[in-house]
Amino acid sequence: MKRRHLLGLSALGLLGGWALRPGDHGREHDAYFAVLNRHLQRDGEGVPTLLLDLDRLDANADLLAARLAGRLELRLVAKSLASTGLLEYLAKRLQTQRFMVFHQPQLNRLAKSFPQADLLLGKPMPVAAALNFYRQLPQHLGFAPDRQLTWLIDSEQRMAQYAELAKALGRPLRIALEIDIGLERGGFATPQALAQAMQQLHQLPGLQLQGLMGYDVQVAHTPPWQGQVKAFTAADTRYRQFIASAQAFSALWPTKPLLNGGGSLTYPLHSQQHSALNEVAIGSALLKPAEFDTPLLQEHQPALWIASPVLKALDGALPYLQSLQPLLATWNPNRQHAYYLYGGRWPAQPVSPAGLDYDALYGRSANQERLIGSAATRLTDQDWVFLRPAISEGLLGDFSEIRLLRRGQLVGRWSTMGNA
Repeated sequence: MKRRHLLGLSALGLLGGWALRPGDHGREHDAYFAVLNRHLQRDGEGVPTLLLDLDRLDANADLLAARLAGRLELRLVAKSLASTGLLEYLAKRLQTQRFMVFHQPQLNRLAKSFPQADLLLGKPMPVAAALNFYRQLPQHLGFAPDRQLTWLIDSEQRMAQYAELAKALGRPLRIALEIDIGLERGGFATPQALAQAMQQLHQLPGLQLQGLMGYDVQVAHTPPWQGQVKAFTAADTRYRQFIASAQAFSALWPTKPLLNGGGSLTYPLHSQQHSALNEVAIGSALLKPAEFDTPLLQEHQPALWIASPVLKALDGALPYLQSLQPLLATWNPNRQHAYYLYGGRWPAQPVSPAGLDYDALYGRSANQERLIGSAATRLTDQDWVFLRPAISEGLLGDFSEIRLLRRGQLVGRWSTMGNA
């Protein structure tokens, strides 16, 4: 009797364990991606492709404009929107010619493509990179850096270097001073340090102060015990202290100062609260890659996808474990098949068909990325898989172009700018 009791308990344990096995998460393409799959089967070029949904982009842009409502100026961030076609489209829709630039080659390209633009550096540049910009800038473009370009200065040492550059070039250089409002990523650390820099600036007539730039992305990642509104208020108060410190130098402080900050993750707070800023720099919120799935951006829509053709649709067997494949597939139906893509190792997650995932037991590949999934995906080597990027910064430069969607139809393409 005792043995039968133990056997019964063992059987119940096995049944309980079996009940805990993974469910089948596989699905066919939903309606949205099924349409895209058919279009790419017909008109795709057989290589990994960036897709941009213009309808969703428009909705994001209109939401952004409504939130800013003219209270804050908008500066488009080129590193996250690294396509002159995309920047031109958004600049027109959002009625701005202000751009934030992070790479010297892109700086020259934007000066050429947008001769009326106002350009602000989003990070301090080595003085050699600044010199290279002037060496490469054609004189006939109509872009006037003395009036349209602002360099970012984060230390007294860099300020002295740029003063020497201005002297060597025989032309004034516009500058903004980077302030640390809690991110701990450099810049002038205290209002007192800023005041000391302003005193130094008195002795450097080749530099023309435009204002301040303070980035507050740490507010978006506030720990629970801090509270986001409290963190925003602390950063904003700190920004105002820097402003007061700079304003004490009335001979240097401009009549209409540049007070830049914010970012995609925090711009809603600046639009909702009484912010010290007069402009915000925004890029990724308009495309909404996956790392921007936050409560503040809940109303924004994902607009950017990577589409890759399926090269091979195979049994999901692993090297050295072929004999165990029936057992593995029975235990976890999401290991029934392996699908190899053209390319891979993108900072992206497969989203359609549902139920696909990277194979942690097999590893990643930039050449033929392996995804695993169940038979319910019904994928063949004639289909495409769609992935949602985690970020847009740096990603656009990995592709030569973006293909555009309007109401589910492929309607055009824009070239991208490189990551250098």
